[in-house]
Amino acid sequence: DPHMERLVRPNDPVQAHIRAIYSEFGLVFDPTFEDDLEDVPATYATGAFWVVEDAEGICATAGVLPHGGARIIKRVYVAGRARRGGLARHLLRVAARWGDFPCTELWSDVRFKPAHALYLAEGFRPGPVRVLEDPDRSVERYFSRWA
Repeated sequence: DPHMERLVRPNDPVQAHIRAIYSEFGLVFDPTFEDDLEDVPATYATGAFWVVEDAEGICATAGVLPHGGARIIKRVYVAGRARRGGLARHLLRVAARWGDFPCTELWSDVRFKPAHALYLAEGFRPGPVRVLEDPDRSVERYFSRWA
């Protein structure tokens, strides 16, 4: 399988992968608002963070952290060249199995419509929206799924 996820390593260029996707969608990547990416292994030490590589490097990521009595999934990003192949669904499922929690949560920018369709197809229910203080004033929707 060319798409085997592995746990992140200290020098993996995760920030560059996500920065490229922001650029594709016309979003500003401001490191002060992306502080979980400064040291990904350290940030996700209490959870897990996976990368998938292809011949060109990292093509997909997903992270998970404990969040109160739930797990929260973060940073599910698939490079354009690797989309529509089931990678996001696979990583979402891997992350949603991590730990022993009755609830899985995530927030997703409302611009990412295909991602929202995936979350709904995987049994997540949409909830409220929030506006971030980032340069784009991003609007995110909350999704949750109970075991």
